[in-house]
Amino acid sequence: MHPKNLFALDLGTTKFCLAALIWQGDKPRLELVDIPADGMHRGMVADISRAERCLGELIEKAEKQLNTTIDKVVVGVAGSHLRGYMTSHSSALNRQNCQHRHIQRMIEEVEAKEENPFREILHCVPVGYKIDHREEIDNPLGFTGSQLTGRFFVIDSDKDYLKDLIRICNSNGLEVSRLYSEPFASASVSVDDEAKQLGIAVADIGGGTTDGIIFQNGKPVNAFTINIAGSMMTKDLAVGLNLSFAEAEKVKHHFGLAYLKHQQDPSVPLDPMTKRVFVILGSRIHELGAHLANELKEYRGLLGGGILLTGGGSQVQGIDSFMADRSKAQSNI
Repeated sequence: MHPKNLFALDLGTTKFCLAALIWQGDKPRLELVDIPADGMHRGMVADISRAERCLGELIEKAEKQLNTTIDKVVVGVAGSHLRGYMTSHSSALNRQNCQHRHIQRMIEEVEAKEENPFREILHCVPVGYKIDHREEIDNPLGFTGSQLTGRFFVIDSDKDYLKDLIRICNSNGLEVSRLYSEPFASASVSVDDEAKQLGIAVADIGGGTTDGIIFQNGKPVNAFTINIAGSMMTKDLAVGLNLSFAEAEKVKHHFGLAYLKHQQDPSVPLDPMTKRVFVILGSRIHELGAHLANELKEYRGLLGGGILLTGGGSQVQGIDSFMADRSKAQSNI
């Protein structure tokens, strides 16, 4: 018996996307279905009725395209309401060997001690453990002691917003099996263990926000949201060049920061539009880079893996080298 099909939703500012892992016999295939978004602003639902209608259209399209019924989904959560922080917690071992139940109990206690009734924990990731006063270790299983202390990286979210997100899904006949922080999800599929050990920042440049997460010694240590992303870049070009939003989007992807090539080598042919686009687009990306550098200043010199740019906004031509110059860290797409 093969595993069940899996479906994941990304309700973004510019598009609603459904990723499907479909099993055909013993072989899985990955399918993506998307439509233009509605009812969203900066990665969050801004109009429930419009977002509900848009999600319904996506599910209808996906079920026809994939020839299957979709009734259960994992939903990505993004936006400035996400918060990442470190916390620690201790639990008695009573001179017993540390077992899985002790670790699970500790995680449950960390999740239960969330003091703000308006917040809900999405992820509680172990960073390290101590048995009594010994040095911190990654795996405490089998060690004997009186007290187990753990350090955890927690990502939490606005509880009421999560309820609204679930309601939008439920109104379209969807059961939400899991809520997942989008920056954490993005890093999980795009960063290998070696890069996490070296230290790396992942910045997911979406339509409405740039959501990021930072890893050190293989573990997440911080998360952040910057309210500058792809839609703002497109709007700048639309206003500055007197274009429609659709035309500005095409110009953004066609020209990007191509003027950098001419700056580096004046012999490279220069389209008159190239510099105009660079001046407008570069200003906004420079602002994004300044915010990103501010988020990373505490980790300067500690990110051997550099910065990984993901998301639609990372496809702007030349953005990796432009951001690397301004953040003073290696930048990759």
